Amino acid sequence: MDIFKSKPGLSRPYKISTINYEKETKRQKPYMLEKNGKYQYFAVCPECDNPIQLIGLYKNTIESGKKPYGRHYKGNIIVLVNYSEIDYLDCPFSNPTWKKEIKRSENSPLANRILDTLEEQFDRVIYILSKQTGIKITQNLAKRMLTNYLKQEGWRYRDTTLNNLPWLFAQCSPAINLYGRLLKEDTPVYNAIVEKCPEVVFEKMNNYIQVKSNNEFINLKFLFYNHQKEVTDDHLTETMTFEIFRDRGLDKQDIIYSEKITVDTDYFANLVKYEKYRNYILLKIARELIE
Repeated sequence: MDIFKSKPGLSRPYKISTINYEKETKRQKPYMLEKNGKYQYFAVCPECDNPIQLIGLYKNTIESGKKPYGRHYKGNIIVLVNYSEIDYLDCPFSNPTWKKEIKRSENSPLANRILDTLEEQFDRVIYILSKQTGIKITQNLAKRMLTNYLKQEGWRYRDTTLNNLPWLFAQCSPAINLYGRLLKEDTPVYNAIVEKCPEVVFEKMNNYIQVKSNNEFINLKFLFYNHQKEVTDDHLTETMTFEIFRDRGLDKQDIIYSEKITVDTDYFANLVKYEKYRNYILLKIARELIE
């Protein structure tokens, strides 16, 4: 892998380099440990929250291919992080030939940490989805989406990590009706609807516009699906499809707007650093639904 983070839990991943490693770890224990007269360098896997050892950090080695990289370390690093075999086997940076199950074990430390994070950061999850799509996710819709997520045990899906949680949360929802929803003007979604949906009219509501009808039936829906992870040259890329379509039943769905979203795994981790601008109503909803 070509990225690391300095602690388990929701924290920003960094590109593996001498400068980044020294800045984040200060070359102190437990990141830098001596064994058999030589130093070893440790950090945390951004995907599975397991220990990793950084190879070739201070010298170009044949093994590292002339550049530093991280590999899983199957042991506990005292004070820093404990090793979980369950979560290692579900990691995209682990053995790619391993036959993985769709869901993580109920005993997965990472799965339980994801559910705890969703409860603590539910308002940030909804904020990211609203901002990225231009569609305002109301309190009622957020509650409905969370209910679907919990029914499907979305926190156990093996592709879910702490940093991609908002996007994988969205994928657990079935297609959502767009009628009556609030949109931001002059966004790609708004422009596509104006161009391709003559049955839609818009009504101004504060800083948004509401999707209304000109007396024709509206059956527009939006959906998150097709989450993909790909590791190339130790680098992980994640994408997801966001789509708006006109539902015509089983015969045909007219695609109104489709976007391949690159999952920005730094975004969520950076957002949680800010203590201001919390939505306590959404947090109350999460506390009540997540037991």
